[in-house]
Amino acid sequence: MKVIQLHIADDLAQKVSEMSQDTESFIIETLRTKVNKLKKSADLEKEYKLAAEENKKILQDFATIDLENWSDEY
Repeated sequence: MKVIQLHIADDLAQKVSEMSQDTESFIIETLRTKVNKLKKSADLEKEYKLAAEENKKILQDFATIDLENWSDEY
């Protein structure tokens, strides 16, 4: 475990104290939540990029088929 010295504004420290009697645990849990949210966001971004690439490939694969027998009269 690593020890980190943290300086926070008095008003924020007061709000944390009002929300939890164990400030250290509160801050650790808050950091864990934020890290997990950022990781999930990064994972989703990666999945969206892969899906976009796959969609481009599908569009290319079907481009010639989409144009066959196409009429603007419909």
